[in-house]
Amino acid sequence: MSGETLRQDLTKEAKFSGVYAIDLLFKNGVEAPNAAFFYAKLEEKFGRVDIVSDSADLYSFALLDYAYGEKAKTPSMILIASCNELKKPLGDQIARSQFWEVKNGAAVLDSLPFSVIISDFMAAGLDPITRSGVLADWLDIALDLYPECEAIFFQPSAKLLLADQWRENPYNDRGAPRFLYGGMNIRNFRIDGTNDRLVDTLGLFAFGLADIQYHFRALDLNEIVGHAFNTAIYQFENGEPIESGHTIEGVSEGEKWRCQYENALIQPAREVLDVAAGKYAAGKR
Repeated sequence: MSGETLRQDLTKEAKFSGVYAIDLLFKNGVEAPNAAFFYAKLEEKFGRVDIVSDSADLYSFALLDYAYGEKAKTPSMILIASCNELKKPLGDQIARSQFWEVKNGAAVLDSLPFSVIISDFMAAGLDPITRSGVLADWLDIALDLYPECEAIFFQPSAKLLLADQWRENPYNDRGAPRFLYGGMNIRNFRIDGTNDRLVDTLGLFAFGLADIQYHFRALDLNEIVGHAFNTAIYQFENGEPIESGHTIEGVSEGEKWRCQYENALIQPAREVLDVAAGKYAAGKR
């Protein structure tokens, strides 16, 4: 979609939720394995598990060792729906311009009209690292039981990956980045009528954290993307230690970039940590 002018809608708001949904995508409809197959895999990975629902339309499982709350412990849950044909295409115009990991991503997405949605549920009380780890393990299990899956669409981050890309996840041994390989998208935009660029992350909001944003000019895009990834992982793994007014290392040694929490410039509406790229920062500072 290079060169296309995108129009955004900042009334679309991204909110922290106890549900994180992921579409497993298929060329044809598939039948769900018996709930007992899921139960055995889940028990092996997560310890004590209760089957909450084994109906044909929705399997749901309580992860008893992943409970939260001071007194009456609330177990988090994971869900998997039956296979359904998509009623409308996934991803809006902006999302479809940001499929960086998959060549001809929009066409790939549209070639896979059947979806099995997996998610967590009542998981808002888990810390981000634990929750993302559960989601990553759950996705691994689901892909094992649905080998026909060809691609994955992470709803909060609007990121598309091929199933084999997830199976060969380059961050499998790196903790938080393991899930954020799909659970966070690093987007980039040219600002119409200017020489400005904007790079942001999309997906941290789903864990109750601020996404990261850069509005800049005359800097190498790959350097900013790498900086955004490292900053996001640092925030995610350490409980957002960067505060408004703090400075962090820029892309050059000794260069300090000032940070400020503010509203996102690109939809969806959400809080971001805006990183002013020193002399390369664009816009009002």
